[in-house]
Amino acid sequence: RMQIHMQEMIYQASGEFADKFEERNLKIIENLPQGPLYIRADGRRLWRVLENLFNNVAKYAMSNTRVYVDLLDLGSEIKFSIKNISEQRLNIEAEDLTERFIRGDISRSTEGSGLGLSIAKNLTEIQGGKFYIYVDGDLFRVTIIFPKLEALPEDMSIGALEENIEASLEKSINEETDGQTENQEESSSEG
Repeated sequence: RMQIHMQEMIYQASGEFADKFEERNLKIIENLPQGPLYIRADGRRLWRVLENLFNNVAKYAMSNTRVYVDLLDLGSEIKFSIKNISEQRLNIEAEDLTERFIRGDISRSTEGSGLGLSIAKNLTEIQGGKFYIYVDGDLFRVTIIFPKLEALPEDMSIGALEENIEASLEKSINEETDGQTENQEESSSEG
């Protein structure tokens, strides 16, 4: 896991899916804060979550509509959500959409395994995040929440920070051990 700049990750996902969204005339409305927001996550796994969510919208959103992408600072947590109007009627409970091989409408002719939301949920949760789906009529929204990470200095990754902490602990332990060895040597030379 490493420090992830959420706005950059969202901009990257938006850019990757721009052509697919344009083909369906989907307009992205982004509501992202000015200052950077960070979480601690595995970059590849988080990318897979965003990729699956954006891909879900590209496949199933109603053409000629808007897609809302929001990122909010909740203090100790960061909340990301993506919402759209579904092209097909969602005739299923929101929780069931994250079950493997389930899609919102059995008659859909689009390709797909029905694994995208299930994978996104699992990858979010194994990284310490929360994953929610909300369905109201044809409105579809996915929200993920992660603990907020205060920014580290630019030249300091979490891995490097952990290595520095481990090195400091090891040094302290060695100094204590050396001090105890010296005391034992002094005691034996006095006796």
